[in-house]
Amino acid sequence: MCKRIAIIGASFGQLPICLKAKEMGLETYCFAWSDGAICKDVVDHFIPISIFEMDRIVEQCIKYKIDGVVSNASEKTATVVAYVAEKISKPCTPYSTFLKIQNKEYVRRATNPIDGLGNVKLEVGKYDSLFSTFPRPFVLKPVKGAAKKGVNFIDKDTCELELEEELKTVDFMAEQYIDGQEYSVESISYNGKHQVVQITEKVSTGAPHFVELEHHQPARLSSLLKDKIYKLIPEILSSVGFVSGASHVEIKIDNQNNVYLIEVNPRGGGDHISNILVALSTDFDYLKAMIEVALGIYKPTRITDKAYAGIYFLSAYSSRLLEYFSGDSKEWMVERSWDRKELVHSCSNYDRNGYIIYCSDKKIVI
Repeated sequence: MCKRIAIIGASFGQLPICLKAKEMGLETYCFAWSDGAICKDVVDHFIPISIFEMDRIVEQCIKYKIDGVVSNASEKTATVVAYVAEKISKPCTPYSTFLKIQNKEYVRRATNPIDGLGNVKLEVGKYDSLFSTFPRPFVLKPVKGAAKKGVNFIDKDTCELELEEELKTVDFMAEQYIDGQEYSVESISYNGKHQVVQITEKVSTGAPHFVELEHHQPARLSSLLKDKIYKLIPEILSSVGFVSGASHVEIKIDNQNNVYLIEVNPRGGGDHISNILVALSTDFDYLKAMIEVALGIYKPTRITDKAYAGIYFLSAYSSRLLEYFSGDSKEWMVERSWDRKELVHSCSNYDRNGYIIYCSDKKIVI
């Protein structure tokens, strides 16, 4: 009898993991609201329940004797996975831990004592109070949030701050600004043991919103720095209580090779990092590993880089890319998408006009 996997969410971001589960010969049950459910026709069983009705999903998982619960690249669905999997006694990071990890203050205070990780000064409060009192320069960000939404750089010349109405009442965290190069680290964890999968080099707009423009794998790092990151990431994940699943840890390295934590995301990296780029740049089947963890059958394997892969995002900040969206595809292009709308000046990672994914025997610079 084949194993049964529950997939939380049916949007475009969950399509790769639905397809991977089918490829593995699993019986697939997908839970999501039917509107916009593009995975509906891919899975064996589509059950139209909102992902926010978690107890109803638990009931259905018990009814169908589900063997594991999974999703990818979405913090909302990952939170539901933790809740449901814990309720039906399947491998996961506990739901209570998930809620803690979503709190950036908790993560910062839990990881600041780690030996070898740069210490970052912080303060939590309402944005207007922090704006006027915290030593500049600093980064102001919502205590809970994702995709750089609400993140602002405050320097000595910042006189006022424009925030969306929904952010004016939430708690913010002010953090000492660290100058350096950004990276993200993809990992897979199972029963409290953590394995680094890939390190991604990032290019962003910088201040004030730090919107991400490019991702490149593998990151260009010395063996000494790479070893340091491979040592620190398991310590970071253990310190915040992460147990099982994929994670996306964002870090920054200054010109003295000091490593600083930006944030811990308890899910695979978005922006096609975990769904596509890792498979292009390594010999590791990341999506398969996520599913095996969920089913309780994962066994660590050696991971080797096999190619260079990356993604360029189109927006007003990267208008130079427009020439690559028309005409014939280049041999290094894996995928490209363009909405053909006026180019946006991105304020978060949600504000973009398109992307180009590449894979080559060298880093592609365009």
